[in-house]
Amino acid sequence: MRRYRGFMADSARWERFTFRPDDVVISTPSKCGTTWMQTIVGMLLHDRVELDVPISTISPWLDMLVRSDEEVFGLLEGQTHRRFVKTHTPLDGVPVVDSVTYICVIRHPLDVALSDRDHAANMIGERAVELRTAATDEPPPEQVRPDPPEDPGEFLRWFVDNDVPPTGSGPYGLEDYCQQVSTYWDARLAPNVHLFHYGDMWTDLDGEMRMIAAALGVAIDEDRWPAFVASATLTSMRSRAALTAPEAHLGLWQSAEAFFRTGGTRDWAALLTAADVVHFEQRLGALAGDAAGWVLGGRTALNG
Repeated sequence: MRRYRGFMADSARWERFTFRPDDVVISTPSKCGTTWMQTIVGMLLHDRVELDVPISTISPWLDMLVRSDEEVFGLLEGQTHRRFVKTHTPLDGVPVVDSVTYICVIRHPLDVALSDRDHAANMIGERAVELRTAATDEPPPEQVRPDPPEDPGEFLRWFVDNDVPPTGSGPYGLEDYCQQVSTYWDARLAPNVHLFHYGDMWTDLDGEMRMIAAALGVAIDEDRWPAFVASATLTSMRSRAALTAPEAHLGLWQSAEAFFRTGGTRDWAALLTAADVVHFEQRLGALAGDAAGWVLGGRTALNG
């Protein structure tokens, strides 16, 4: 497997993890609806309209380095229910187990870029350093990464063109994003790999949740189903941010509510020229290949 390593995560932890046959792995680029998918999967597996504990205490980001191996593995080993774990590591850095269910979620990359910009502003950097230092005895790898531009339009242009290497906690650019998405796309025909798109979840949450239930092998109780869908909206999750925002219980955010700041489609078009958009689409096509249609069109392109 390829190893992805940076300040925030180290995919080598996957090599030390003992799977159970019915585990669920939720693998996404950052800011693509990871927490949203975790919440939906948790509701379906636990058959509860609301989860009454912080999401990261039942579905940890396995290779995130703000908690030790002992803490993360101990948490998962102690669970008697069907486990579901989160990662931002591309699929070529995660063990492939035929009986394990892999759920992959992507989002329009320019929406990802703007959401990641907000995400970075909301994170308490000193707290992240404090948690990482306490959790691991190894110093972070030395990485030289340019600071992104402050101006949002310049930030988007930087995102499209930079070649920052992947670390398993990004993406930090379109090249990083496309490399990760390609690992999902290449595995799309495997019966235990299921691809989803944030845009589809935003426009048809009921339909996409039914597909998630089918992927998990969970039966739907039609009488109770509307309550599940209502509880899974981002508005509902934002109202319970202390429980639904990842690592909120560790004090990682200035505002747990701001973790769900906007959602939906971001207004990136207003920040770019027509030539910028053409350049983005050309670069996306070159980097993502035949996965580009899924990136932009979601399930419609996937089913086509």
